[in-house]
Amino acid sequence: MNDYVPPQADEDAFHCPHCGVFAHQRWQDLQARNRQGGRSQILDGQVARCTKCDNHHLWVDEEMIYPQASSAPKPTDDMPDEVCEDFNEARQIVDDSPKASAALLRLAMEKLVQDLTGNEDQSLYNGIGELVEEGRIDERIQKALDAVRVTGNDYVHAGEIYSPDDRETALRLFELVNVIVELTITREKMIEEAYSEIPGSKMDGIEQRDGN
Repeated sequence: MNDYVPPQADEDAFHCPHCGVFAHQRWQDLQARNRQGGRSQILDGQVARCTKCDNHHLWVDEEMIYPQASSAPKPTDDMPDEVCEDFNEARQIVDDSPKASAALLRLAMEKLVQDLTGNEDQSLYNGIGELVEEGRIDERIQKALDAVRVTGNDYVHAGEIYSPDDRETALRLFELVNVIVELTITREKMIEEAYSEIPGSKMDGIEQRDGN
């Protein structure tokens, strides 16, 4: 999985705010007239076009004014609805309040872990351990999760705001939630779909083999 690259002024490529795909952007200078209180002001800006979806985005003073997009990645397709709801709410506020966004993402991670383990009362801490024990996430993901969940000897629980949380931490949490969904739900779904396409005659042989 590629790391999410948020839109930035004058950058040749990043994840498009329209289609969400990492793609080359074509830039062009733009002048716009802004009328306020009977006065006219010329604004120097830029317009860029995504080479993937062919949609445009507008920039003034190195700030994207259209579309008003979050700098966080979009949720992966197979994310459970209740997790996705918290994830998207966190996306809406990450640029204005990364601490609150990180708190929502910890809550989203806890809901995701509970969904994966089938235990609605399980803590994020215990749920991560269970997923590692079952081999559903590897040690690298477990370390990354614990790194953003734990500071020193104190646990940061789901939904809690932790003072040092910043935008970088919040963006890392977005990536981790997506990675866990892809490594568990999406990967298992892909395997099951491939297995279901095996012809019946071949499946009989597999079942006989496994029965022996």
